[in-house]
Amino acid sequence: MNEFSGFSLAIVGIVVGIEILVVFLTMMGSVSERTTEIGVFRAIGFRQAQITRLVLLEAVIAGVLAGVLGYAAGMAVTYAVLPALAEGAAVAWMPLLGIAAVAAAALTGALAALYPALRAGRLDPTEALRAL
Repeated sequence: MNEFSGFSLAIVGIVVGIEILVVFLTMMGSVSERTTEIGVFRAIGFRQAQITRLVLLEAVIAGVLAGVLGYAAGMAVTYAVLPALAEGAAVAWMPLLGIAAVAAAALTGALAALYPALRAGRLDPTEALRAL
Protein backbone atom coordinates (compact mmCIF):
# COMPACT_ATOMS: atom_id res chain seq x y z
CA MET A 1 0.00 0.00 0.00
CA ASN A 2 2.89 2.38 0.75
CA GLU A 3 4.30 1.87 -2.75
CA PHE A 4 0.92 2.68 -4.27
CA SER A 5 0.73 5.83 -2.16
CA GLY A 6 4.12 7.00 -3.42
CA PHE A 7 3.13 6.19 -7.00
CA SER A 8 -0.12 8.15 -6.69
CA LEU A 9 1.76 11.15 -5.28
CA ALA A 10 4.13 11.03 -8.25
CA ILE A 11 1.18 10.96 -10.65
CA VAL A 12 -0.42 13.92 -8.85
CA GLY A 13 2.86 15.85 -9.16
CA ILE A 14 3.02 15.16 -12.88
CA VAL A 15 -0.60 16.22 -13.37
CA VAL A 16 -0.07 19.45 -11.42
CA GLY A 17 3.06 20.18 -13.48
CA ILE A 18 1.10 19.66 -16.70
CA GLU A 19 -1.70 21.87 -15.36
CA ILE A 20 0.75 24.67 -14.62
CA LEU A 21 2.26 24.40 -18.09
CA VAL A 22 -1.15 24.42 -19.80
CA VAL A 23 -2.36 27.44 -17.82
CA PHE A 24 0.93 29.26 -18.46
CA LEU A 25 0.74 28.68 -22.22
CA THR A 26 -2.95 29.60 -22.34
CA MET A 27 -2.42 32.84 -20.45
CA MET A 28 0.62 33.75 -22.57
CA GLY A 29 -1.49 33.22 -25.68
CA SER A 30 -4.31 35.27 -24.20
CA VAL A 31 -1.97 38.15 -23.38
CA SER A 32 -0.43 37.99 -26.86
CA GLU A 33 -3.83 38.01 -28.56
CA ARG A 34 -5.14 40.85 -26.41
CA THR A 35 -2.21 43.25 -26.79
CA THR A 36 -4.41 45.85 -28.45
CA GLU A 37 -7.02 45.62 -25.70
CA ILE A 38 -4.35 45.88 -23.01
CA GLY A 39 -2.77 48.82 -24.86
CA VAL A 40 -6.12 50.63 -24.92
CA PHE A 41 -6.51 50.03 -21.19
CA ARG A 42 -3.02 51.42 -20.59
CA ALA A 43 -3.69 54.39 -22.89
CA ILE A 44 -6.87 55.38 -21.04
CA GLY A 45 -5.10 55.35 -17.70
CA PHE A 46 -5.00 51.82 -16.29
CA ARG A 47 -1.88 51.29 -14.25
CA GLN A 48 0.49 48.33 -14.55
CA ALA A 49 -0.75 46.87 -11.27
CA GLN A 50 -4.36 47.07 -12.41
CA ILE A 51 -3.63 45.21 -15.65
CA THR A 52 -1.63 42.60 -13.72
CA ARG A 53 -4.50 42.14 -11.24
CA LEU A 54 -6.99 41.82 -14.09
CA VAL A 55 -5.06 38.99 -15.74
CA LEU A 56 -4.46 37.26 -12.39
CA LEU A 57 -8.13 37.57 -11.47
CA GLU A 58 -9.06 35.96 -14.77
CA ALA A 59 -6.71 33.04 -14.02
CA VAL A 60 -8.02 32.63 -10.46
CA ILE A 61 -11.64 32.62 -11.63
CA ALA A 62 -10.79 30.00 -14.26
CA GLY A 63 -8.98 27.97 -11.58
CA VAL A 64 -11.93 28.13 -9.19
CA LEU A 65 -14.33 27.03 -11.93
CA ALA A 66 -11.99 24.19 -12.91
CA GLY A 67 -11.69 23.09 -9.27
CA VAL A 68 -15.44 23.12 -8.70
CA LEU A 69 -16.18 21.29 -11.95
CA GLY A 70 -13.39 18.76 -11.34
CA TYR A 71 -14.53 18.00 -7.81
CA ALA A 72 -18.17 17.73 -8.88
CA ALA A 73 -17.28 15.44 -11.78
CA GLY A 74 -15.11 13.27 -9.53
CA MET A 75 -17.85 12.93 -6.94
CA ALA A 76 -20.46 12.19 -9.63
CA VAL A 77 -18.32 9.43 -11.13
CA THR A 78 -17.62 8.03 -7.66
CA TYR A 79 -21.32 7.94 -6.81
CA ALA A 80 -22.08 6.28 -10.16
CA VAL A 81 -19.26 3.73 -10.31
CA LEU A 82 -18.35 2.75 -6.73
CA PRO A 83 -21.65 1.04 -5.82
CA ALA A 84 -21.38 -1.05 -9.00
CA LEU A 85 -17.83 -2.14 -8.17
CA ALA A 86 -18.22 -2.80 -4.48
CA GLU A 87 -21.66 -3.69 -3.20
CA GLY A 88 -22.54 -1.93 0.00
CA ALA A 89 -19.68 0.56 -0.28
CA ALA A 90 -20.58 3.97 1.01
CA VAL A 91 -19.33 7.15 -0.60
CA ALA A 92 -18.23 9.71 1.95
CA TRP A 93 -19.02 13.33 1.18
CA MET A 94 -15.89 15.32 2.07
CA PRO A 95 -16.48 19.07 1.79
CA LEU A 96 -12.97 19.88 3.07
CA LEU A 97 -11.51 17.90 0.17
CA GLY A 98 -13.64 19.95 -2.22
CA ILE A 99 -12.48 23.19 -0.67
CA ALA A 100 -8.87 22.03 -0.85
CA ALA A 101 -9.27 21.03 -4.50
CA VAL A 102 -10.77 24.39 -5.42
CA ALA A 103 -8.09 26.28 -3.48
CA ALA A 104 -5.30 24.23 -5.07
CA ALA A 105 -6.70 24.80 -8.56
CA ALA A 106 -7.00 28.55 -7.94
CA LEU A 107 -3.51 28.77 -6.46
CA THR A 108 -1.83 26.83 -9.26
CA GLY A 109 -3.74 28.89 -11.83
CA ALA A 110 -2.57 32.11 -10.21
CA LEU A 111 1.04 30.93 -9.96
CA ALA A 112 1.07 29.80 -13.59
CA ALA A 113 -0.42 33.12 -14.74
CA LEU A 114 1.96 35.29 -12.72
CA TYR A 115 4.54 35.82 -15.48
CA PRO A 116 1.96 36.46 -18.23
CA ALA A 117 0.18 38.93 -15.92
CA LEU A 118 3.41 40.77 -15.19
CA ARG A 119 4.20 40.84 -18.91
CA ALA A 120 0.76 42.26 -19.67
CA GLY A 121 1.22 44.92 -17.01
CA ARG A 122 4.58 45.99 -18.45
CA LEU A 123 3.17 46.29 -21.96
CA ASP A 124 3.92 49.71 -23.46
CA PRO A 125 0.69 51.35 -24.69
CA THR A 126 2.33 52.80 -27.82
CA GLU A 127 3.70 49.39 -28.85
CA ALA A 128 0.35 47.73 -28.21
CA LEU A 129 -1.58 50.34 -30.19
CA ARG A 130 0.70 49.91 -33.21
CA ALA A 131 -1.10 46.65 -33.88
CA LEU A 132 -4.21 48.65 -34.82
